[in-house]
Amino acid sequence: MKIIVCVGGNKTQSGARLGVKLAEALKTQGHEVNVLAAKGKGKVFSAVPLQEYTPLTTTKRMAGMFTKSNPEVVFAVMNLRACEAAVMAGIPFVYVEYENFKEDKPVPTKKALLQKAVRVVVLGESDKPLNKKIYGANAVRVTPPAIWVEHYNYSKPACFKKENNVLAVGPLAKSSGFDTLLKTWARLAPAHTTWHLTIVGDGLQKTAYKRFITKNQLEGSTEIVPAQSDVYSLLRNADVFVYPAVGEQPADVLLDAMASKLPCVASEAESVTSLITNGVNGVIVNAGEEEPLTVALDEMMVNWGRRVGMAVEASKLKDRYPFEPFLRAVAEILN
Repeated sequence: MKIIVCVGGNKTQSGARLGVKLAEALKTQGHEVNVLAAKGKGKVFSAVPLQEYTPLTTTKRMAGMFTKSNPEVVFAVMNLRACEAAVMAGIPFVYVEYENFKEDKPVPTKKALLQKAVRVVVLGESDKPLNKKIYGANAVRVTPPAIWVEHYNYSKPACFKKENNVLAVGPLAKSSGFDTLLKTWARLAPAHTTWHLTIVGDGLQKTAYKRFITKNQLEGSTEIVPAQSDVYSLLRNADVFVYPAVGEQPADVLLDAMASKLPCVASEAESVTSLITNGVNGVIVNAGEEEPLTVALDEMMVNWGRRVGMAVEASKLKDRYPFEPFLRAVAEILN
């Protein structure tokens, strides 16, 4: 069967890795699969062909792309424009999103649009019944899958390599807690001269963060790279993942890090405590407080054995969030 997987997202959540993982899984089942993504939004390591479109591409033009490619079904991962284009082109579509996902620009026709989907797969763990009024009669809820970094099939945790890298991923906004992280790093960097901090993200606070880095002479140990960077490689070369978000923030990137065999230091929130058992597979600290984050991160950097032990426990989390149920829910219509 010929399939197009269209990936989307918003400023804080990307569907790229999930979409690519889905495309690769469908390809192994013998389907002809292509990935379609906005320019710069789908650049992850992929064994399937990737086609990009400009952000200015209209729904009508995307529908024309579908008609030209002539897929039998479109899988849209957090991409409502692809759903609209599929309807316009007369192609069946399946829609996937994390529960309570919010588009950067609200789509007034979302409810009516999802009613036309062959299936809507909602990724979430809520105990409450799924809101079929929003998602439609064909909607199902599935536990969010851990996107295991299989492209680097090492038997040992990444931190065995002792690269001395700390990694943080998220929007460059106050909600990510990167201001607290940088204050912490300004205290730790002088005492850990072989360590390096990489922050992955884009946002309005980038100038302020860079100004802080310069003011505190952290240029040699600190780097801010774009959100479109190869997070796979960064995860594989990290020793510690830090998630200092303030308030309830999407924790899918934390799940990715733990599934990638990384010990994590994270700020307390319901989404965090559902993943991390404090002191076992990671460390939980008070959100927005510099001192607890400094102490926890310092101990993780100094104690290699503790890092490895937590990394091993963190990697077991992927068994709680398997990919197969998600794949079955999405691909059931192909049978």
